[in-house]
Amino acid sequence: MTAVAECPSCGESEELRGAPCEGDIQITCLSCGARWMRGALRCASCRGDDIVERPQAMTRHSRGTQLSIIGWRQLPLCRTCDAEVLNRSVEQNTPVPSDYVTACLYGTQEQLSASAPTRKAAVTARSVPPPPAAPPPAAGPKAPTAGASQPGAVAKRPKVQRSRPVPSAAPTVRQAIAAFLAEVSGEVDHTAMVLLGTHLGSHNRLGILEEPQAADRLADWCHGHWGDRRTAAAERALGTIRRAIDFWGARGWLASDPAAKFR
Repeated sequence: MTAVAECPSCGESEELRGAPCEGDIQITCLSCGARWMRGALRCASCRGDDIVERPQAMTRHSRGTQLSIIGWRQLPLCRTCDAEVLNRSVEQNTPVPSDYVTACLYGTQEQLSASAPTRKAAVTARSVPPPPAAPPPAAGPKAPTAGASQPGAVAKRPKVQRSRPVPSAAPTVRQAIAAFLAEVSGEVDHTAMVLLGTHLGSHNRLGILEEPQAADRLADWCHGHWGDRRTAAAERALGTIRRAIDFWGARGWLASDPAAKFR
């Protein structure tokens, strides 16, 4: 966990803020509020470094009250501050509950309450748009030009320079899967999306699907999971993956078709 370039809780890699702390740099995620030390991960509550990782499911209400698993992450836990949840997870060999907020990243409840105004102010400062620029001073009357000096002449409208659309930035795999499951209609294979997220790495950018040989690797992985494409389960899983890739391409997140090998 040395020199973490992204939030170990939510995967944010841009909205991060650093501040000197105890001879190191403490990183704060402005998206979820998690805090950790840049040099080596330390508990946000006791500053200890006796930290282990346990799996935790990432969930989302995809439709109404239906809670779906969209991926997995390795959650840092302090052996002292998160001892109860850590011991239960190890003894029962089960993941950490999806709604558990780790003291290792967020501190105790008292520390969360004390830092809430600071996080709220930081988020508010980022969300307030800059004031609009002052309009240019009104130009004085121009001298009549040739062809427009006669009464009733109609002046030509100046051409408007339209800016080119800026391509949308690719989200993380976890964010892309969550967006697809939130907006898709009809029956989908949630298990296939969980497996795809684990295969690609939920914190990686979706652009990983456009790396060289990515289409071949994706096809080989699908063949390894669903070798017999004639079964109903295989068709449902591969159909869901194809729909997800089409969904991401329609939003400008993918410029190629990584599913071309198994269409």
